[in-house]
Amino acid sequence: MTVEFIINFAVQFLGTVAVFFLAYRSFQKRRIQLGEEPTLPQYFVHRSTYWTGIASYCIFMTALYWLLTLHWLPLEPLVTLTVSSFRSGEWLNLLNGLDGSTLIPLIAAGLFLFFVDRESKFNPLLILRDSIHDAFSLPTKAVEVYNALLTSRLSAVDDQLKAQIATRLLVPSIDPGDFEKSSATVEYKWAHNSLLFDHIQNYANDSSFRRLFNEPSLKWGEICISYNAMSEKVAIWKAAEPHYTKTVNLIKALEQLDGLLCRLLASLIVFGSGSEEEIWSTVKQLGGKVHENRLKNTYKYVLLFTAVTSIGVMLGRETAVSLHNAFLFPDAPLAHFSFTTFRWIGYAIPMYVFPIGLVFISRTLFIRHEQEQSDRYYGFYIAMMITGFIFSTSVSALILELTFYQKEHFSFLESFTQHMRWGILPALMSGFVAYQMDTPVSESESLGNLVAAAVLRFIGWGTVAVIIMLYATDDLTIQVSNLRFTLVGTAFFVIGLLGAVSHFKSARSD
Repeated sequence: MTVEFIINFAVQFLGTVAVFFLAYRSFQKRRIQLGEEPTLPQYFVHRSTYWTGIASYCIFMTALYWLLTLHWLPLEPLVTLTVSSFRSGEWLNLLNGLDGSTLIPLIAAGLFLFFVDRESKFNPLLILRDSIHDAFSLPTKAVEVYNALLTSRLSAVDDQLKAQIATRLLVPSIDPGDFEKSSATVEYKWAHNSLLFDHIQNYANDSSFRRLFNEPSLKWGEICISYNAMSEKVAIWKAAEPHYTKTVNLIKALEQLDGLLCRLLASLIVFGSGSEEEIWSTVKQLGGKVHENRLKNTYKYVLLFTAVTSIGVMLGRETAVSLHNAFLFPDAPLAHFSFTTFRWIGYAIPMYVFPIGLVFISRTLFIRHEQEQSDRYYGFYIAMMITGFIFSTSVSALILELTFYQKEHFSFLESFTQHMRWGILPALMSGFVAYQMDTPVSESESLGNLVAAAVLRFIGWGTVAVIIMLYATDDLTIQVSNLRFTLVGTAFFVIGLLGAVSHFKSARSD
């Protein structure tokens, strides 16, 4: 065991500890926005789920750091140069040896540590952190419940519960008809606040929720003071003559209290519910709209993508072969409908359809929001791109190395690095499909508009495929130029058709 090895290991170990610590601190620092108030995500899941998310993020960042400093931009040349200069005492050799191969890895490692802890919406590592939050449903489920409580309709609440609320008030300030009034009125907003506060009281007596009520950011003490004061203000407002300014100010105060109540109650419901069904059962009891998936018959879309991929391979390769035989190399024609076409279909389906299937599964499990919401989950889209890239590159490495190249000594990490270029297009398509799933078209959309949009997507994605495949096949020799031509042509049709059919119908027409 050499001195260089020991020092390099020590540097790697210290860097790994630093990355793990910074990733851990960054994960815990994240806040989600419920209304106007930031909230800690850890109060929306059980502790085991939250710590699993932390462990997953820290381990992933550590693995990424090791790949960077051991394989992509290794620090070993700098360590070796420094140790040899210390041994010989030739400091000038150390300065002369500081070139791109020694300085760039050090700079890259430093930047990686910097970005792990840098809070910025443009930081790609923090975007990855947020996507892991989304994968464990830390913020999204809370936002769903919060929005459902905020927009709940009191007319759907049980009459017995309404009567119970009125009897618990210290100052009589709710009439039976207040629950049926417009949501913009003082009476309705105060009735809504009273309903939420009354339900929160059910959790206040349970010791298992004590840490939520003691959490300063959830403002339980402020809520109690504000609620009691608002009870008197509403009673006085009802007894006085109508006054526009006082009414507007009171509505603003009630809306602010409503947001705090919804935030705390969303925390309590999500944290205290054992299942998805229990969460939405409670929300429905309070007049909230139960979540419904925006997509229907997702298995049909998976079958559609499978069929389109197969058709794209056949159509693309045969078109490329025809052009090749007619214009490029008529003296060396390629065979039509050869066994190669079926091998390419068997290769393309796991490369493109399987990652898209993972997008459907992930969205069904983790990305849930109201029918009316139009928020974009960009962290989820990036996570799907990364997942698609890792999955498709792994498939490419396994299939090509074990079946086509038939290597005797197979190194997965080395093969993965060599085949990363083939994972670019599946990654982009996975992200696009995830994005399109949040942009469903109405069933009443005209056929002409659908066809025009599909043609534009076909041309756009086909062009992207040509550009990326020209880069990916750049190292193919002249002897296999026909392979490069058919690969690029096939990719144009496969990616173009996948982009064209990537539109989804909503569960109900608008």
